[in-house]
Amino acid sequence: MPVLPTVTVPERPFTSPNGTALPPITTVYYFDQLIDHNNTSLGTFQQRYWMSWEFYEPGGPIILMTPGEVNADGYEGYLTNGTINGLIAQQQNGAVVLLEHRFFGYSNPYDDLTSQSLEVLTIQQAIDDLVYFAANADLPMPGGDAVKPGQAPWILIGGSYSGALTSWTMVK
Repeated sequence: MPVLPTVTVPERPFTSPNGTALPPITTVYYFDQLIDHNNTSLGTFQQRYWMSWEFYEPGGPIILMTPGEVNADGYEGYLTNGTINGLIAQQQNGAVVLLEHRFFGYSNPYDDLTSQSLEVLTIQQAIDDLVYFAANADLPMPGGDAVKPGQAPWILIGGSYSGALTSWTMVK
């Protein structure tokens, strides 16, 4: 099954536009994602994400990507300007977020893969994850609680399956 290629993370410190040292882009953050967007009473699970605000300035966009049907470890290079995501961030003074897809890597709503658990592994749930994350995440950067859609531009980007998710999200 084809997946996006990994991109090497540069071995250098990352700093914000004002010179502040940033956490390593391999730092893992966690978001309380809904297990089932149609039944919120089921609670939440910890969805992993990575982020870089190396180029971010207030008013810049948030570029959101999921690598799709793969463990997101090793995809941190997509946060850098060695990829289109990072180049857009650099040119537009944006920040880049890499969100792990539900049921891949360590972003699992359930500890098992029974047919009952997999009922929430659907395209619609994955689309809803992207939308819910954008609307509710308080990002770990300065001012990260004030960059929801409507407060800041968001760009959803992807290739292969994650590109299809991008298209389907925009249609919904």
